[in-house]
Amino acid sequence: MPETFFLRAIVVILSASLIIAWLFRKIRIPSVIGFMIAGIAIGPSGWELVREDQVFNLAQLGLVLLLFTVGLELSPEPLMRAGWRLILVAGIQVFGTLFFVFIVLHLFSPLGVFANVLIALAVASSSTAISLKLLSDRAETASTVGVLVAGMQLLQDITIIVIMLAVSMFFAGGNAETSLAGMGMQLAGLALTIAVVFVARRVLPRILDEVTHYGGRELLTLFAVLMACGGAWVVTLLGWSPALGACIAGLLLADADHRHQLVAEITPFRDVFNALFFATLGMMVDLNEALARLPFLALIIVGTMFMKTVIAGGGVVFAGWPIRIAIQVGIIMSMLSEFSYVLVLQAHTAGLIEASTLGLMISYAVGTMMAGALLFPATRPIATFLSDKVNGSAPDFEERISTDASLQSHVIIIGYGPTGANLARMLKATHVPHCVVEMNRANVAAARRAEVPVVVGDATRMSILKHAGIDNARVLVVAVNDKHATERIVAQVAARRPELYILARSDFVNEIDRLRQLGAKLVIPQDFETSIEIGAHVLRQFGIPDNIVEAQIASVRAGGYAMLRGKATDRAATAELIKVLQRTATQTFYIGKESAACGKTIAETDLRARTGCMIIAVVRAQKPTTNPSPDFRLAANDVLVLVGAHQQIEAAKKILEGASPPREGSDS
Repeated sequence: MPETFFLRAIVVILSASLIIAWLFRKIRIPSVIGFMIAGIAIGPSGWELVREDQVFNLAQLGLVLLLFTVGLELSPEPLMRAGWRLILVAGIQVFGTLFFVFIVLHLFSPLGVFANVLIALAVASSSTAISLKLLSDRAETASTVGVLVAGMQLLQDITIIVIMLAVSMFFAGGNAETSLAGMGMQLAGLALTIAVVFVARRVLPRILDEVTHYGGRELLTLFAVLMACGGAWVVTLLGWSPALGACIAGLLLADADHRHQLVAEITPFRDVFNALFFATLGMMVDLNEALARLPFLALIIVGTMFMKTVIAGGGVVFAGWPIRIAIQVGIIMSMLSEFSYVLVLQAHTAGLIEASTLGLMISYAVGTMMAGALLFPATRPIATFLSDKVNGSAPDFEERISTDASLQSHVIIIGYGPTGANLARMLKATHVPHCVVEMNRANVAAARRAEVPVVVGDATRMSILKHAGIDNARVLVVAVNDKHATERIVAQVAARRPELYILARSDFVNEIDRLRQLGAKLVIPQDFETSIEIGAHVLRQFGIPDNIVEAQIASVRAGGYAMLRGKATDRAATAELIKVLQRTATQTFYIGKESAACGKTIAETDLRARTGCMIIAVVRAQKPTTNPSPDFRLAANDVLVLVGAHQQIEAAKKILEGASPPREGSDS
């Protein structure tokens, strides 16, 4: 039965992908390479466990689901954070690559102009699914490199979608001549699609709200799959690519209030979509043909990745980021995209390229994806090595110095994000000398507007830190969201000045030990500090005195947050802390008109003799009286500051309220 063969193919693909991806994860190789190798192994040119006529349909299904999630996650946030410079970099990357590849194809390829444009655009496109997954696995999506890559791919994908839409319209009939004859029908279809999109942008978020409110997780997942498949089916009625329809469906929900909830629910399925698509993409590789043309394939793969790295990295440098960042971004952007397959498939469907060229392009795209994913773990060492080589023999062209050369015993703040900006504001208010090292031009502009001395450059370079006065500084604060840059800064500064007080911010607690080993005197993990602040506010809501709250915070921070990290703590120190907490506490008590203490002197209350609790201050009409005399007469609306052990304070409160607890030290 046909459905039996289809189910068998799904089982074979997922089984092979699971086994090989598990093996690759074990040897620390990205699992996406395992998915593609699994596809090659079980495909028609391998062990033939999946029939050739099933491969295309499976690839379409995987691509539809994958591009729906890509559209759903096309958030403008990275673009808003980096501004116009990101648009400049993305433009250089896309159109620079497009122009270069088109010229090469025009000179050496027998294909027509339209085919060369589509192939050049396919080469210019970079994989969103692979790069963001690899960055996410290393918790680097919020780093400078992650923000740049995400923003560039956002603009790139939008450009590709618009061009795919135009290509789908122009070649909807199967070739240019047929589609020109039916251009009026296509324009009518486009107008109808725009109207549907306009309505859907207002209706779908409301439907999603209802599904989220009443449906639960299972209906959210069902709604997501329905949108992906429904969008793909609708556009096929116009003769367009189903993958394009799925991506548009995702875009329609990209700004819905519950988009993040929808993304969270389908995230586990996204990895299944990745496995299915990349495995089927591997199955479409003609292994025999690829091996026969291996030298040529290897040459164009290496040449393409080098060319894309240079163009993308050059754009990053031109826009003002340092070489180290540029090289990392360039290498990550060198892989061809999942959109590349859609574009060359459209070119083949329109009769612009032959099946043999399509097969070569698929092998070529898979080769760049595998090489890029394999090279990804080495991007940082490569970037560091090359930037050191370049900067070691060239002037510091990145630097724009505006610091005060007379700064002495000052604070150097690395990074002018929210943490750095707040710290600089406090230091300025208290007249503590300081300066900032920053490489993001938007943050540099913000620092200059705030009249903060700033050095523009990459703080991983010692020459930049020298300009910031590292040899005369008293404190160094590393407040950047790049884990490896933080490690490098701390290591080289600690080696140069071991006595310097280095304070580093980290995103996760597992970075504490590493940074302390490298030389940081204090490491503040963002996640634990957030939990501590929440805990402190909760305790204060229950009336716990400030000194007890502060003592609890100190105990949590002690030993590098050992308590929260599940590590053994010093029992003697903990026992002593408990004794201190039991021995001393401070609380306030409001005296109302009905209070038994109202109108009495402190001596008449006899609190110290009866409970051991002392009144150390009285606040009346917002004016405090410290160490009040025994004949100080209490009045309504006074606020007493009580000091004593917890039990003593509780007993004193009862007396002040009108009860008569036993005297301190009595047996009753």
